[in-house]
Parts: sequence; C-alpha cells; structure tokens
Amino acid sequence: MAKPQTRQDLILSTYRHHDRLVAQVDALTAAQQATPFAFKGRDRNLRDVFVQLAAWEHLYLDWSTANLAGTAKRLLPKPYTWHTTGQLSRKIQAAHAETSLSDARQDFESAYDTLMDQFDALSNEQLFLRGFYPWTGSLALGEYATLVSASHFAWASKVVARFHRQLEEEQAVGTH
Repeated sequence: MAKPQTRQDLILSTYRHHDRLVAQVDALTAAQQATPFAFKGRDRNLRDVFVQLAAWEHLYLDWSTANLAGTAKRLLPKPYTWHTTGQLSRKIQAAHAETSLSDARQDFESAYDTLMDQFDALSNEQLFLRGFYPWTGSLALGEYATLVSASHFAWASKVVARFHRQLEEEQAVGTH
C-alpha cells in the first residue's frame, strides 16, 4: 500500500495496519506472547515492540498537541536528532525493561485511540498540505503522523510475522 496522501488514506491505512498487527498478536497463545524472539534485533519480545510503538506515538502526540495549541516543542527530545533515533529507541527500551506486555499493549492502544481522534479532528489540509504549519518544517503533519502510525505498525507487523515463523520452525523441530 502506498504511503497515505490524504486524511482518509491516513485513517484507513493506520486502521488496517493496527488491526493486522493486533490479529497477529491475538493469534498467539499467552505462552507464545511471552516467548522471547530468537532472531537478532533491538527488540527481544512483543513487549519491546509495543513499548516502541507506544513511545513513538506519545512523542508525536506530545509534539503535535503542544504545537497545535501554540506551544513550540521539538518532536525528538534533546539531544536526539533523526540521525540518533536508534539511540533514543534503545533508551526507550531500557527505560521499559520492567513494563509488562499487558501494560505496554494497553499504552499502545490508548495512544492509538488518541492518534485516531486527532486524525479525525484535523482537515486534509492540516494533515497533508506542506507548509500549513511552519513547525513541521519541509514535511506535512500527516507525513509525521504516518511515520508513527501506519508505517510503524507495518514494521511491527513484519516483526510479529517473523516471530510467527520462528514459532512454526521451533514446533517443526520439536515434532521430529
């Protein structure tokens, strides 16, 4: 699916990617959901994935809500830049090492609901007309919104699909 170019595309794409991700996770048993990933990567389990999704949703919401209300705020906390987002993501993961999967998922869902409310409340121009808000720089607000919603959910869905393959391979090895 192409990146959203309109408010309606953003809402539909975010909804579809969210529901795909949720269905993938809900297809797993509670024991499987608690199983660590066997593959390499920053995220070691489903909790880490939901922590990342929720944290980035909150970064976007804090930034956009403040700026929409007239209070200037950076999207990324200092000293982070777009070149150091990997460091920020690792810091987020470390800060949530004790968060439960249930709490991480609940935080993700709550932020998702707030995102969808914001997308619904804003016009197509507010979301996708570049330059509509000077604080979004060279991108439209909807492009940032896409990064933390539909695109990020698609990434998470790929991670969960890889995890499903891991579990299938482990089961196949265990039956032989």
